[in-house]
Amino acid sequence: MRKISIVLFLIFLSLLAYAVVSIAPYGRAVEISAGMEKEPDTLVFKSGETLTYRVSYKGLRIGKSVLTFNGEKDLGGEKVYHITFSTRVPSLKDTEEIYADKVTWLPLEVHRNIKKKVGFNDSIVEKYDQKKFRIDIKQKSKLRSKDFSIEKDAPIHNAILLPYYYRSKESFSESEKLKINLPTMDFEVMFDGVETVRTPLGEYKAYVFTSDPPKFKLWLSADERRIPLKIKNPDALGYSLIIEDIN
Repeated sequence: MRKISIVLFLIFLSLLAYAVVSIAPYGRAVEISAGMEKEPDTLVFKSGETLTYRVSYKGLRIGKSVLTFNGEKDLGGEKVYHITFSTRVPSLKDTEEIYADKVTWLPLEVHRNIKKKVGFNDSIVEKYDQKKFRIDIKQKSKLRSKDFSIEKDAPIHNAILLPYYYRSKESFSESEKLKINLPTMDFEVMFDGVETVRTPLGEYKAYVFTSDPPKFKLWLSADERRIPLKIKNPDALGYSLIIEDIN
């Protein structure tokens, strides 16, 4: 099931990172750690915003993803943001309830339910200790349970939260590279300019982001809402998401 999780991450990989400033050979590499960013007074996306995507594999539609911003919630006495990401393909439905720090957009908890047509369903809970750069994971199915941890050397990101971080930024710079530290991989994201992207909803001017190594390409609408319009995996997997509905 970890392979499916990684594929879903690659489908939705979108931007961002945190923690300590360093100098890269080509431009400035940046990470943003807890406490370095200020909570925005107003967000360009509101509670209840729902984005629906067509999931394609090498140009063929294979399913649907729905991304919902649920607004502010209480998690253990702390006010956090709550995001739901649900993907349905022929073999399964994967729903993630993600709880994020309101300032850094770093994940604090993730609750996943994976319902399969063949085999047993899985329930996964991820709890993040961003001070110790650690995730504690509990995975349960009907026949087995497994507890394990992942430790990194910097604050740990969540791919589904990355678009929200970028949507909260005031501006982008082509000289800035953002260091992404996911549980299973690390890479850099860079702003690559503006271009026109075609979607089922029409054509949009979009901010374009790419990664090094090339894991994804993302188009973010070049307007005040900064909608994630399209995410494409450029490697051999050939997966992509494209916006179908905005509510």
